[in-house]
Amino acid sequence: MDNAVFMREVITEGAYGVLPPGDSYDQSLPIAFLRATELRPNLQIDLKFCHQVAREYMIRKARVHVGDVLLAVKGATIASPKCVAVIEKDIGETVINGSIFRMQFKPHVLPKFAAVVLDTPILKRQMRLSLIANNGVDYLDKALINSLIFPVPVEATQRKVIDVYELASSRFQLAQIRAKQLQADIDDYLLTELGINLPSEPENTIVNRIFTAQRRELAGWRFDPYYFNIQFHALEHAVEAGSYSTVSISRLFLSMNNGIDCRDFVEDGVPYVKVADVRAFEISPDKAQKVPVTAVPERGIVRKGQLLLTRKGSFGIAALVDHNDSYAISSEVFRIELDNNKVSGEYLVTLLNSKLCQSQFDREKIGAIMGSLTQAALSRIHIPLPPLMKQKNIAEFASSIRLQSKQLVAEAENELEIAKHRIEAMLLGEVEI
Repeated sequence: MDNAVFMREVITEGAYGVLPPGDSYDQSLPIAFLRATELRPNLQIDLKFCHQVAREYMIRKARVHVGDVLLAVKGATIASPKCVAVIEKDIGETVINGSIFRMQFKPHVLPKFAAVVLDTPILKRQMRLSLIANNGVDYLDKALINSLIFPVPVEATQRKVIDVYELASSRFQLAQIRAKQLQADIDDYLLTELGINLPSEPENTIVNRIFTAQRRELAGWRFDPYYFNIQFHALEHAVEAGSYSTVSISRLFLSMNNGIDCRDFVEDGVPYVKVADVRAFEISPDKAQKVPVTAVPERGIVRKGQLLLTRKGSFGIAALVDHNDSYAISSEVFRIELDNNKVSGEYLVTLLNSKLCQSQFDREKIGAIMGSLTQAALSRIHIPLPPLMKQKNIAEFASSIRLQSKQLVAEAENELEIAKHRIEAMLLGEVEI
């Protein structure tokens, strides 16, 4: 690379963040606490899910400023698609945690250019080669960051690199927006096919937040006001007034059980699928940790055709097992055997992931800090049940829309990766700028 230097020659300030104890978070506190989990692809961050901490953690080394470049330095986020972010505008009083390294660059290095370079394959390869293990977790320490080989072309070239990246990034973001619109179209399609007219959400006024409940409704049952909110009663009435009779989803199960709790991870064993490995319509056993075969009883093994439903943390996420490889599931995931004479698995999983059921899950969850679902709660989730042929038609249409959405995002992701490789070639002098 022309004009390449060690990163220590262009960094004016670099430091890790703070590590407040887990019981110090409270959403009423004034300082946003940015973790690696809030970093997003394409150099973005998402502050919506940040914890809040006390002002005592607003120390100089951890405070975020405009022009900062943030680099994830711990575990699986290292050199991942969301390992880098750049602070281009004021985001308020925010600190980073210890798994992020915060950098400021010398004036002749544009912050956005620095972030783009750190997001290219050539810098990520260097990061992976430089990893060290800390208590079994990979780590990128300050000395190794400082020793990364970093290209520093003239400002005009830096701006051209930024332009190439931003063009591909903007197209990717537009593809994601369009994909979300398509997903929303599935929900609208479902409601139309099932003859359900959901009431519009009421304005967030004091009058609309006040409601009453009969004492007999509360006796021996839920006492939290949220459960009895009028929006849920309106949802119930809308579902019951639809074109098809409703049924508790538990009536569609031949069997249901939680998975197993196992922490004895090994190199050669059975994939152990946890909540993080289950996404709407998709399961990722290939990325899961492994546990010994001898540690997994029959109830913890999942097989093709069964339904997985997350029950804790990110609860209510459903996916069908669509391949023959067996694997284990954690105790925070339900394993469900469906009665295929009553329900199409593809129809049910489409409905469970729709706003129709997600709203019901939200109502039925328990736990103030980390929501969770119980087997009893599932018996109170009701869905419309049209004839099997109608179910299959609905599922096929929804599946075609999801496929279109995935292809849209995949094409944009591919274009972005091509742009990153082009930037790398520009920096290496392999293509004309």
